[in-house]
Amino acid sequence: MTIAQVSLRDGMMKLPGEAGEKGTLLGSRCGNCGERFFVIREICESCQSTSLEDIQLSATGSLYAFSVMYYPPPPPYRGPDPFVPFGIGWVELPEGLLVYLPLTESNPRKLQVGMKMDLTFGVFTEDEQGNDIIVPLFAPRQEE
Repeated sequence: MTIAQVSLRDGMMKLPGEAGEKGTLLGSRCGNCGERFFVIREICESCQSTSLEDIQLSATGSLYAFSVMYYPPPPPYRGPDPFVPFGIGWVELPEGLLVYLPLTESNPRKLQVGMKMDLTFGVFTEDEQGNDIIVPLFAPRQEE
């Protein structure tokens, strides 16, 4: 049996593919007012227009705010506590959006507001069929 990778939520991300293809976050841009949103949607929250187009969002950003959680994530997570503690933060994308996602780093001494972050993906849990449920994460940029 082949284990598949499944997105945590439809319209949230494009998973990395074959041949080194990087994944990305997905969103929408309103054709009426220009507002952008993380996670594809059908109606603009700003002007209520239905004239939205799907867009790919940047895979980099800056840490705007963060917290470290010392309890397991909410459902659909059903596994043991590999995420505890886990960092979660608001990351500001170049498009001007703030996205709230888990972080790969959970040590608050290694996180700093304003630091550069890069999008990555990780296994959050598994479904009833044994498929890996994938979640987008932001990791502190490694200095080169």
